[in-house]
Amino acid sequence: MKNKDTIYDIVVHTVNLILLGAIGFLAFFSVVNISPHRDPVSDMFGFGTIIFLTVMWAINYWFQFKKRKWILPIAGTVLFVAVALFILDVGIPFLYDTFIR
Repeated sequence: MKNKDTIYDIVVHTVNLILLGAIGFLAFFSVVNISPHRDPVSDMFGFGTIIFLTVMWAINYWFQFKKRKWILPIAGTVLFVAVALFILDVGIPFLYDTFIR
């Protein structure tokens, strides 16, 4: 029984470190901007997106550890990626166009 728990912990930590690395990658490129004209509203949306993704990741990570079921790392990762892509591709541009332009 101890071996199953150890393997589960390794899988959960690895999957969540990869997700956290993806959030860090997005955060780095939302901070580093090579264009000469920076839009402060765009920076605000980028910061809000990073906060939202980090909170969503933390809830996913906590839920995986609380329930300790093998389907959760897979389902949580797929759901996280789907929601993140939806927010980044549809949600943020929609909010930007609605409230800024």
